Amino acid sequence: MSIIARTRIIGVIVSFLVLAVLPASVQDVGWTGIADLPISALLLPPPCDKCAETKAELDELRDWQRSRTPELATHAQADHEKTLARFLDDPGIGLPTSQLQSCPQCTDFFARLGRSVEAVNTVAKNKFRRTRPYKLPHNGLNPLKQMKADDSFSYPSGHAAFATVVGIVLAQMVPEKRAEIFKRVEDFCRSRLIAGVHFRSDVYAGQILGSAVAVSLFRDEGFIRDFEATKVLLRKALGL
Repeated sequence: MSIIARTRIIGVIVSFLVLAVLPASVQDVGWTGIADLPISALLLPPPCDKCAETKAELDELRDWQRSRTPELATHAQADHEKTLARFLDDPGIGLPTSQLQSCPQCTDFFARLGRSVEAVNTVAKNKFRRTRPYKLPHNGLNPLKQMKADDSFSYPSGHAAFATVVGIVLAQMVPEKRAEIFKRVEDFCRSRLIAGVHFRSDVYAGQILGSAVAVSLFRDEGFIRDFEATKVLLRKALGL
């Protein structure tokens, strides 16, 4: 199922589920509409390290590793950067991203958006504590990143959550590029597989979480005001 189809389904579910059970305490991550989302209600636990599904997902990552070209590797490594400029820096979208320098408010808005989804995603990672694929015994992976002892947990993928929420918001600002934006979401998420740093189920979970954050934000009056102001500035900066 495509990210667009999943997003539509998830949006309907989350709009009834998430906002009905949001706790009173709200994390200060930019907008008051972002609260401690009910992770256990949104996401199923990931497969265990020794489960057949994890082994199959690890086989998929080895396949990606065997087939990745230098060009794919370079692209995947560059997608480690979670910024609006990097997300838009794709020929398939066809927008003049150099113009973003004239709109610091746009950069700030999407940076706040990134911090919002990161705060929620960190809660989920610490809840499920899934081992990164390249830290499993005999994994056979050569990940495209510098491995650290304190790497965050694997599930959900923070990059997939970021790409999804940015894609949903950006598609509302630039609807004439909606198809290209959602294609870029898939591409950004696929980079995590090519890099060997996330399982496919990590990516799917990140997409669900990013969709939940987007739905929650679009119910927040402060976010909507900032969204409308940024939309005008972004379209002007991009020459639309």
